[in-house]
Amino acid sequence: MEKRPLSALRYERIQTTGGSPRLITLHDHDQMGNAPADLTRSLAPDAHIIGLESFKGVYVGREITGFTWYPGPIDEPPPVFFGDSLIEIEKFLLDELDRQSTETPERPFLLGVRQGALMALAAALVAPDALSGIIAIEGLLPNVSGWSPPLAPLDRLPILLAGVHPVALQRAEVPAGAGLAELLTSWGATVTSCGFDPVTGDAREIASWLRKQAPRFGGPASEP
Repeated sequence: MEKRPLSALRYERIQTTGGSPRLITLHDHDQMGNAPADLTRSLAPDAHIIGLESFKGVYVGREITGFTWYPGPIDEPPPVFFGDSLIEIEKFLLDELDRQSTETPERPFLLGVRQGALMALAAALVAPDALSGIIAIEGLLPNVSGWSPPLAPLDRLPILLAGVHPVALQRAEVPAGAGLAELLTSWGATVTSCGFDPVTGDAREIASWLRKQAPRFGGPASEP
């Protein structure tokens, strides 16, 4: 009897050319699940790319224009919507490991853009053992009423913080930029920061970081 998946999230295997590394992408607010596809292809041409899509639609009239992990301000997710999405992402990570036929399944990298980056960082705090690393593009930690990040050690989990955080997100209770890097480092992660221009989509620094984390997937162990 086939095992029933834990997660109800939709997903699309956007690219499976070489199968490694495994990159699961989390879209921004009001986007489809395949929105970060072009970016992830440029990071790792031979990657196994999976576009994960929230089940919460964004509507204009009766038409769905995209999906969202939670409604409202990016830095203050409503507890119920945030919790539901985080639980489903964690379940999907467990499903993805379970779907692999090898005895030692390859843990995926999780890449998120803005709202998706917030969810990726939150997922790292609840399920670090299911991940090889995090790429958070313009990400931050959420300010969720009644929720505190688990304090389990991140055990040197590689996390890349890419892009410039908008001034509007610089809140005393929601660390961003250098403050976010310091906080994640204090919890045991190995944190790197780099620039990213969303206009040009230049992701060379992100691609270089990914090759350093997974040299067997297309790059040397270190680069100048």
